[in-house]
Amino acid sequence: MYNISVDIRRENYNGRIAAFVSGGVDSMVMLDLLVKGGADVLVVHVQHGIRPEAQADSDFVHDYCKALGLEFVQYSFDIPAMAKVSGRSIETEARLARKSVMSQLLQSGKVHKAAFAHHADDNAETVLMHILRGCGVDGLKGIESTDSVLRPLLDYTREQIVDYANQNAIPYVTDRTNFDNTYTRNFVRLEVLPLIKTRYPGAVEALNRLAKNASELLMAVDGQLDGSLIRHNGDAVELSLDALKTPFATQYVIRAAKILMPVDITRVQIQSVLALIDSKTGSKAELSGGLKAYREYDCIAFCFDGEVEDFATQFAVGCVKCGSAVVSVSEISPIPIKGKTVISSDVPGGCVFRRRREGDRFTPYGGQGKSLKKYLIDKKVPKRQRDKLVCLCDGNEVLAIVGLEVSDKCKITEQTRSAYLLEVQGE
Repeated sequence: MYNISVDIRRENYNGRIAAFVSGGVDSMVMLDLLVKGGADVLVVHVQHGIRPEAQADSDFVHDYCKALGLEFVQYSFDIPAMAKVSGRSIETEARLARKSVMSQLLQSGKVHKAAFAHHADDNAETVLMHILRGCGVDGLKGIESTDSVLRPLLDYTREQIVDYANQNAIPYVTDRTNFDNTYTRNFVRLEVLPLIKTRYPGAVEALNRLAKNASELLMAVDGQLDGSLIRHNGDAVELSLDALKTPFATQYVIRAAKILMPVDITRVQIQSVLALIDSKTGSKAELSGGLKAYREYDCIAFCFDGEVEDFATQFAVGCVKCGSAVVSVSEISPIPIKGKTVISSDVPGGCVFRRRREGDRFTPYGGQGKSLKKYLIDKKVPKRQRDKLVCLCDGNEVLAIVGLEVSDKCKITEQTRSAYLLEVQGE
């Protein structure tokens, strides 16, 4: 096991590293090796709020860092609650939470790289699960390191890591959920892979070699993709329909989905997305982890369908709470601003902010009144976005669709003396 520490020191660890440490044996060994290798480490612990005893794990890591004089930071999430709102699975939500922490730290400049304790068994399990779920070639590449994301234990097995911890008296905690076979990864780890290894002792090494070969192949394929055909637009990723007409349609689908979801989609799911090109607008395909793909007017949109709260909040100047969002209402000069929702301050009493409802009507700026539904269809607002719009309403008359359009009934004219700017925040 001595060679692990030698390999760590050979790495170029210039700059500060955010070491993601759960307290388990893998991450504690990684932390030990990074410190012994002379790395400048910020220890990051992500508290998911899933297990009652998880805070004890956090306290263990904190105390360990304090004893060694290492800087420690904890990020806490209520993953079950977040998953309920977003529509994602708990596993996907937890991965995205860790990813968001990593991105925040890297973008802030507080660290230059992030380190995770994935090892060879993790990679073998991942490849095997992808194969059994029906992945394409992309799923075979498993877990990878990048320039900014380090995985220093990826070449070593769990057995080697545990041996190192025992030989060097490295303390660690054990997560009891690691032995719960209802989780797919645990089933593969505890039941499937050990059985395979009784017949094929080199299975872990073979699966890791397969992952490396697949990664090299896909690197060459990715060089042929046109990045402009994939757009990250707010909470959705939009894939141009032109991408589905190329020989690399499958890879475009995989790349677009991967932006929002860390779990690889299966071959069957990929085919369901490709079939959307011949489907009507609004059709959708169900993917992994709660991810959806929608056929829209000029693209395939990948997104999660979270809960849409109903609310009816009285119009007022200032910050108005509207479900999980806040609408800012500020007084400004009565001058229309392109791309902004500016209305006359002569707002009828009793107006409310709410979601759209059946029977709502809207009079476009300089146009004729029509149903709000027809207006949104004419405007080519994607179906998945319509129920999330915040509307200013007087009864069933929509005076403004915040962030989209102002009704002719409250437009700015030469006679307008004052105006309000409406902006949605936090949604």
